[in-house]
Amino acid sequence: MSRRSKFLPLLILPCLVLLSACGQKAGGVSDEDIRVSSLEPLPSIARSMVGKERQIKPSEPDYVPEPIAQSLKAQVAKWPKGEKIAEALGYCSGALVSERLGAKSACAGADLISPESSCIEKHGYGRKSIGQTLTADRQDLNGDGIKDYIISDRYYCQSLSANAANVHFVMLSNSKKDFTLAYADWASLGLVVVDDKVKGRLVLLEQAVRSYGTFSTIYELIDSKYVAKACVLRDDDGYSACEIVAPQSRFN
Repeated sequence: MSRRSKFLPLLILPCLVLLSACGQKAGGVSDEDIRVSSLEPLPSIARSMVGKERQIKPSEPDYVPEPIAQSLKAQVAKWPKGEKIAEALGYCSGALVSERLGAKSACAGADLISPESSCIEKHGYGRKSIGQTLTADRQDLNGDGIKDYIISDRYYCQSLSANAANVHFVMLSNSKKDFTLAYADWASLGLVVVDDKVKGRLVLLEQAVRSYGTFSTIYELIDSKYVAKACVLRDDDGYSACEIVAPQSRFN
């Protein structure tokens, strides 16, 4: 399973995967969007808990329960281009199991890290342990008193994470005491949550810091799905609007 460090610099990203068109500016950013984009992100446990590969225990704060992981895989498969993401979730889980088995793996070969997907599927490796490949922050995003899941790839499996970016999912609690997929992007530049005390709610942002400025895409919840509301660029010239890139648009 090919992985890259969570701390790999994102400066290698080409212009077309940035949150804006290489810093191209446009007018029209509102004072409200500027205020929200300027809020300090809440601490992320998931980013600090990755570490060395290991068996993740339920007591760990970034643990993703297997029922949540299985539900995520089933739901994302029904999204646009989501079938490929679901397949990647299965492969990365299986590759992790195969790697841990080492020479005992039926898929062991010249490349223990990246076994053939057909072998993984044939032997069912990782089919019931997808949660072990994921990490999550817990925040009550929809204000119902239940902490939701902001999920990302734990070990930077290359089949999931692309262009030094990271796969991100958001699973929101619903009235059926279950969780519904509200956001999915395989090349997110980083999801953060800010506490909007003025409106009394938590807000989801995709945020990327560059040498020439900070890009913040603000999301709002519409019909149980997160939809991009605005993109704000903050640089030496102040604040301006930037292009909104559709989620999963880079999954070809």
